Amino acid sequence: MRISERTKLMLLILIILSMGVLIFYVFTFLIAPMLNWWLLVIFLFYITILEIVRFLNKRFESNCIHIISKLLLYPIIAFKLILDIAKPTIYILVSYLYIVIIAFALPFLILKAFDELFCWSLNIETVIFIVFALGSILCVHKSKLIHFLIYSWPPLNNEKHKFQQLGKDLSKYVLQPQNLSFILYLLYFIYLVISSYIYLQYKKFLISKEIDEAILKAFLVFIACTNMITKSRDVDMQAKVLLQKMFCLIIAQDDNLKD
Repeated sequence: MRISERTKLMLLILIILSMGVLIFYVFTFLIAPMLNWWLLVIFLFYITILEIVRFLNKRFESNCIHIISKLLLYPIIAFKLILDIAKPTIYILVSYLYIVIIAFALPFLILKAFDELFCWSLNIETVIFIVFALGSILCVHKSKLIHFLIYSWPPLNNEKHKFQQLGKDLSKYVLQPQNLSFILYLLYFIYLVISSYIYLQYKKFLISKEIDEAILKAFLVFIACTNMITKSRDVDMQAKVLLQKMFCLIIAQDDNLKD
């Protein structure tokens, strides 16, 4: 079976992202908790030996010292390669993390603050419905505001180095409204499929009956808003025609069309 070029490219992208996620997980959850002063001592000892060998390599022209110097550089080269592979994933994860914070977490905090201030007594299901519906709409239909806030925070606000500029370009691409819309539809689809299967098979709810319904209604509001905005563009295209007909009626004289 012949694999299309698009499929090959998608597989390559998936491999790069998977490797980036794996590297991020290893460094964050496996290596970071193990950090202690012993590792710092080992690192300083390694750097010291490396600098001594490099000094000797410059001072004395010896093949043996030159080979040792190259061997000592391999861990640094490998570490840099690992970081380079993880860069795209890190920028994408940071971009989507900021989306979650600005479009969902921030409205949640504001809503809870107003709830406490004005004693609205909103239950958790209502809060979830408002936050999910509003956040989804903000992501897709108010993307310029979201992007303005996102690109005011590090590392996306820094373009001093070439890789930072490329990282920002990657972030802008993955945060395009059509891409965010696809991801939101995909997430809602996965949630609804899993929750529907659990309910039909086991007569149980994925989280609870109220929360499942709140998420479903938020998705319906998002769909309705998206369709309404799409249809409004068709109406806008005919606005000139409508105005022209109204204006013609205003200035029309009461003349008899028949001779």
